[in-house]
Amino acid sequence: MLFFDIFENSARWILSGLAFLFLAFSTFYVRKLKVGHGLLLLLGGLALVFATSLLQSYTGFFYEHAVSAQVLTLAEMLLVLTSAVLLIMASSWILMNTALNVNVLFAFVSVGLVLILYAIFIANDANIVGNIRQILPIIGMTYVFLSLVSRSHIWRCPGEMTAALAIAGLIVLMIWPMLFVEKYAWYVPVDLIVLLGFSYYLLYQQELRYKILRQNEVRRRMSQNIENIIKSSPFPIIISRLSDDTLLMANNNAIKLFGLTEEQLPRYHFKDFLVDADNRKILTERLEKSKEVHDFEILVKTATGNTPFWLLASVNIVDYNNDVVLYSAFQDITARKRRESMLQSQADRDPLTSVFNRRYFENKAEEKISQAHLQKESFAVLMLDADLFKNINDAYGHKTGDKVLMELAAICERSLRPEDMVARYGGEEFVVFLSKVTPEIAEMVANRLRESISNAVVYSDDGRPVRFTVSIGVAPSGIADDINLMIKMADDAMYQAKENGRNRVELYDNNTENNKKTIKPVHQNKTRMIHPAFSQEDNQEISLLDGIETNHMVED
Repeated sequence: MLFFDIFENSARWILSGLAFLFLAFSTFYVRKLKVGHGLLLLLGGLALVFATSLLQSYTGFFYEHAVSAQVLTLAEMLLVLTSAVLLIMASSWILMNTALNVNVLFAFVSVGLVLILYAIFIANDANIVGNIRQILPIIGMTYVFLSLVSRSHIWRCPGEMTAALAIAGLIVLMIWPMLFVEKYAWYVPVDLIVLLGFSYYLLYQQELRYKILRQNEVRRRMSQNIENIIKSSPFPIIISRLSDDTLLMANNNAIKLFGLTEEQLPRYHFKDFLVDADNRKILTERLEKSKEVHDFEILVKTATGNTPFWLLASVNIVDYNNDVVLYSAFQDITARKRRESMLQSQADRDPLTSVFNRRYFENKAEEKISQAHLQKESFAVLMLDADLFKNINDAYGHKTGDKVLMELAAICERSLRPEDMVARYGGEEFVVFLSKVTPEIAEMVANRLRESISNAVVYSDDGRPVRFTVSIGVAPSGIADDINLMIKMADDAMYQAKENGRNRVELYDNNTENNKKTIKPVHQNKTRMIHPAFSQEDNQEISLLDGIETNHMVED
């Protein structure tokens, strides 16, 4: 038998046992490979061949314990038949990665059993038994060898070649006693078992290489698919490296959109096209949370820095050519943003003068007051009213009156700073918010506005020059910080200016008796602000505020 001589002493036992442990460990290490199931069956078949040799070596021990020769031979032959079956099954898994056909397996087992029973119980011929003992393992090992050498590309696979070489050596050792009288050295089959175990590690490394190659091929195909999708997409698409923002690819629509050529792509970064570079940081932060961002509005520019335009971006983090990139698709929404801006402007601005309307002013002024409190800055509110505006309408017509209001608003906007704000409050009344001004500076600004307006000239439809003036009331911060209350204070001061002769500026003074009476009801009940024009006092001029009763209106 194949391993008969290794049982002569303990040293051979130990070495052969270590060899089989190495083979068993190697087999379980590579059991997840495609051929892993077949290698497990191969291990089982070789283990039974080893067990058969062990049984044959200790026949004397069994004879001493009254075990009959026929029973011992039958047990030995059944082990041989089982090992051959396992080896044949292993060959099927190695070659085709599937179980052996049940009919073929049944036929082989049936023929083997018939031969064994015939040789032991009918013929009772030791030569026939010996031949069956040698031939059955040879058949199984031959199947395994043929399954290995039949695999495609075996000559480029060192693991499979080494395994086939080890199996071929074991087959030669099985045939050896049938051809030669001399015995082979006991350590030869042990060395072949070690070589077989080593071949499994080569198979594992080979499988790893194939896996890497397959993954690279998958990535290559994915990259190719991405490129095809990008090129055929009707939307502008850009791929940029996540780490340094370098442009890696762009389709024709994106190249046209950003005014580029394909040769220029590596020289640009995605953020180079953003009007606000902080948008790149915001986008990155959102991608860190969800890995994809949709409907992200960004204001961009072309490579030459032409007029900015709006894009709606959808961005995903994907793998592209072994790199992590941003896959960005865009939709031009410039027209939509213009419509939104126009609608917002219509909602926030007075249609005649194009300055802000009353609602917007009150909301925005509250924000400015809160900001001024945080920064501990003073501010002021001005109320302007065109003097004798009714006389202008009566004398020159309403079209000329509209021209007066438009010119008045234009002078205010030209004369004020960007952080200041002017709005049409109602009729011929305008309100101004001055940021970061003391009462003295606010009064000086108001006087300059008054002078600029008094020097303005508009022309009626028949070409006559029309001049006009305004009365201005100034309400500085500190007395009250509620915007509605400050507007009322400025309105009170403006009426004081009209009573004092028009075309002048009056600073609200809370110490005067009249203003004390005016402001007192507001502190008592802020939900009901009573304008002095609504009281029973006789007023020479009134503000065009909502809710004024007609019996209180007098000629301006």
